[in-house]
Amino acid sequence: MIRRPYRHEIKLLPQVENEADRQYRRVGLDRVLAMPPASLASLTAGWREGRLWVAVSRFNQPVGFALMKFPGGTAWLDQLSVLERWQGRGLGTALIDRAAAAAGARGFDTLYLSTYRDVPWNAPFYVRRGFEEVPRGNWPRAFRIQFLAEDHPPWRRTIMRRLLGGDG
Repeated sequence: MIRRPYRHEIKLLPQVENEADRQYRRVGLDRVLAMPPASLASLTAGWREGRLWVAVSRFNQPVGFALMKFPGGTAWLDQLSVLERWQGRGLGTALIDRAAAAAGARGFDTLYLSTYRDVPWNAPFYVRRGFEEVPRGNWPRAFRIQFLAEDHPPWRRTIMRRLLGGDG
């Protein structure tokens, strides 16, 4: 089930992100583990503004979350994390769909994100959910700034978009 988090659950989400990120070690991206998770301030702002959602277990415990932001007047899926043991059950897809629906309801026609192009649970996962790579030459200035601000190896990263049309 996907829902807005309860306020007391916000403090659990950085732990969810950190635990979900452990799988990056298997693909030689230990640096992801060293990066700070989404801040409580950012998560709380997302909660207040209706752009933060959690995936919950049957016991109503958060096992994943999605956080959307609006850099440069765009809808940006800033973070998607699902605990590894809960992956493969459609929760990530449901979180993406919730963010896409919220972006569409706010008048956006596209949902963007940045991700690793060569990690199976990143770009290939998003392609199967309707995203496509945005050629670097077509990146708006806000995206170039976002990309530079991220502490990831840039040659492994890409920006993707999902057109929201009738399905978002």
